[in-house]
Amino acid sequence: MSQQTIQHTGAGSSPASGTAPASRFERLLPLAGAGFAALVAAGYFSIGPFPDETTSPAALSSYYATHHAHVGPGGTLLGYAAVLTALFGVALYGRARRAGAPPLVAVTALVGTAVLTVDLVRAANAYATLGRIGGLASTSTGALQAWHIAGAAPTVSAGAVVLLLAVAYAGLGVRAIPRALAWTALLLAVLLLTPLGFQAWLLFLLWSLVTSLALLARPQR
Repeated sequence: MSQQTIQHTGAGSSPASGTAPASRFERLLPLAGAGFAALVAAGYFSIGPFPDETTSPAALSSYYATHHAHVGPGGTLLGYAAVLTALFGVALYGRARRAGAPPLVAVTALVGTAVLTVDLVRAANAYATLGRIGGLASTSTGALQAWHIAGAAPTVSAGAVVLLLAVAYAGLGVRAIPRALAWTALLLAVLLLTPLGFQAWLLFLLWSLVTSLALLARPQR
């Protein structure tokens, strides 16, 4: 009788996955996704309309002479966003792991997060540097154009694609996130690889915000 009581008590004291209950920090960690989306949006707003990589050196010199004060802070905001990206990825990894996703899927989410974070740091560094040197008369047009191309070239982070695919698998397979968000993640991963990549990236920011709030509203025990 007492042995059965002990067995029942032990079975009900921890999650089915055998992991310890989520801490308060783990339950609040998904909020990093909302912060990431907000800071990237704020960074883009600060930078404003940005010339593409085909803009002539003369036009670039004129642009940065009047806009460098806005481009630099935008890069700083993107740098802070990179930190929150890493935390959001850790939150998604933890949710997948606790839901019982295969270890390879959970680790893949971390790998995608790492690549995405590095890409954001690269972009942040380019914009911050442009803001710092863009208004200097001593800056050569060649250097200005090189840094501008690094920031303006339309690239899609492979990390975002990998992260979305891993999260979609975890959501559809073990309900780590709501199924609607999992299907949306899968769709965005595909769209990021098409000519609509930039639009899909903006939708990824919205997805991160919604997913962040959804995970916060449905904490994992």
